[in-house]
Amino acid sequence: MEDDSDFLDALYTEVAQSLEWKETKALKKRVSSLELQDPVSDDDLAQDIFKKLEKEGHFGKGNLQYLTDLLTDLGRADLGEKVQAAELEPEPENKSISDQKEDTTVLRRHFRLVAQEVSPLDWKRFARHLGLSEGQIQHIGMRQKNNSYEGVIESLYVWENQLGSSATYRALRAALNQAGMENVADSIWA
Repeated sequence: MEDDSDFLDALYTEVAQSLEWKETKALKKRVSSLELQDPVSDDDLAQDIFKKLEKEGHFGKGNLQYLTDLLTDLGRADLGEKVQAAELEPEPENKSISDQKEDTTVLRRHFRLVAQEVSPLDWKRFARHLGLSEGQIQHIGMRQKNNSYEGVIESLYVWENQLGSSATYRALRAALNQAGMENVADSIWA
């Protein structure tokens, strides 16, 4: 059950990061017509809305058709297809769950170190080198109120979600080097 929750949280985050502000607003309008026990508010982010819908049984692991339909109605069939593909994706078999969690925990410890070292003026450039879209970066900036430390942290989590098992130290160091932040990489892995 916890693995299902992790899967859905990662999926909701990835989809929410891909939505533009106007698409999130349209999502709120569309979902506000549903009678939810916990109604959608203006302050809710897309992933909050997804969790509310899941909580009330509109969708969940193994039943993401409603989410796909919502995204398609918003004109984002690409995201609907991504949701369907993610649900059909097999679980990785080459590592045990405990090994995967240990690798993730160790990598995530470095997220804080990277966030401390990346200059407030450089966090968006770094996020671009992680492969985040302009929409994702803008969404993170709005949500984090341009707090560069939190912006880097959230960017790294989005990057990790997008890359999955390919999110490694080597890939992180490569992104830092490509962004011209060799000094950050060197200070962390010295």
